[in-house]
Amino acid sequence: MKRFLLLAAALRLSSLTLSHAEDKAVALKVSESTFHAGAPWKAKAEPRRMSAGGFTIAGKDGAAGIEADFYHFGAGGGGGAEANIKRWQGQFQPGEDGNLPEAKREDLKVGDKTILLVTFKGTFLAGSVMDAKRTPMPGYVMTGVIVPSDAGDIFIKISGPEAAMTAAQEDIKKLVSSAFASK
Repeated sequence: MKRFLLLAAALRLSSLTLSHAEDKAVALKVSESTFHAGAPWKAKAEPRRMSAGGFTIAGKDGAAGIEADFYHFGAGGGGGAEANIKRWQGQFQPGEDGNLPEAKREDLKVGDKTILLVTFKGTFLAGSVMDAKRTPMPGYVMTGVIVPSDAGDIFIKISGPEAAMTAAQEDIKKLVSSAFASK
């Protein structure tokens, strides 16, 4: 009986340790910056092609969740801010008026960094931009993030259903600024 109680106590302690470990922030090093993602973010099991890694927020009640993918191509790589904004805008279907969605720009000042967030709303074309066929996802939002760096800008693409993205705005800003918040 004593052995059983010790085993039960050990199992309970290990499950408590696991739960606390799951609550800790997960770090992702991209170039010279390390981003920290705590709950509700989880590390992506399989990063997208060419990405340095990423995070997800699970959707609620079976709905699609949010994906954040981080990219770094070195100094001068990946094109400049305007080229990336145009590329992100092209990942949406034109609206009924025939126009692509307009970009909503926001500067996020963190320490001595000014991070650019560019948000698009509409029918997102999911899949690689290199694929001929992509899946239309109506009611989606994509926020592209450009983090300036002497070692080459860091590009972050965050996308998901509009309701989920709206609810996660503070989590998104916290993730994006996590590498610079204490500097």
